[in-house]
Amino acid sequence: MAQIGKTWLFVPAKEKYVERIPQIEADAIILDLEDSLAPSQKEKGQEIAAEILQRYGESRELYVRLNSGERFRGELNALKDIHFTGFMIPKFEEVSLCEDYREWIKGKSVIALIESVKGIIGLPEIGAHPLIQGLAFGGEDYRKELGFEAGEEAACFAKSQLVLYASYNRKYSLDTVSMEIRDMEKFMEDYHKSKRLGFSGKLLIHPAQAGAVRDYYRKNDGEYLRSVVAAFENSGDGILQMDGKWYEKPHIEKIKRYLLELETKQ
Repeated sequence: MAQIGKTWLFVPAKEKYVERIPQIEADAIILDLEDSLAPSQKEKGQEIAAEILQRYGESRELYVRLNSGERFRGELNALKDIHFTGFMIPKFEEVSLCEDYREWIKGKSVIALIESVKGIIGLPEIGAHPLIQGLAFGGEDYRKELGFEAGEEAACFAKSQLVLYASYNRKYSLDTVSMEIRDMEKFMEDYHKSKRLGFSGKLLIHPAQAGAVRDYYRKNDGEYLRSVVAAFENSGDGILQMDGKWYEKPHIEKIKRYLLELETKQ
């Protein structure tokens, strides 16, 4: 599963964005060939992605979000022999795609981006497939499929299903992007909501979002949670009340696992 606080940042495969990659403080960078590029920019974007992967593939955790449809095979073929971390495959609905291109994606991590009702229905099989390491949710396309008035509430069941099957199969889960790039307090409210739903992390679209997540885990709650564990263990009891909350042994074991992941991250 993904580490606590790991950041996953989309970067459009355009020169003015990729030139900043050495300065971007995100754990994983996803070069985007899909939504952020107009049709006329996609061929050039593929060339830029190949250049960046060759330059930084050994030193950074890099993924590429491919296009679906007619461009998929060509992009996959053009990039498959370069050394980098993996592919994000959009509009993912059937594991037959992994089998069809098994030799091309073997040795790379695969993130299945679930963006449709069919993709949600197929999660039991998709989540269990050994070539898939992570599941991500594409909220905009999913809600669009449900209809004009479908809001955030309409995605709750789908998100829960994705988290459920990712957890069951010991894979990480990434929530859909937040469009808030100016008010980091509002963005972090959205981020924490994703975490409360059970997601391992959240897809990001701006370096400021990655910075906000990084700063939160750098400054917050590790010290306090260690004090909770210490108080529980020193109490000699099976239950602890602290700051209005009750803690029992299962809660403490969960906190300990969290702190272990937090230490690994730092």
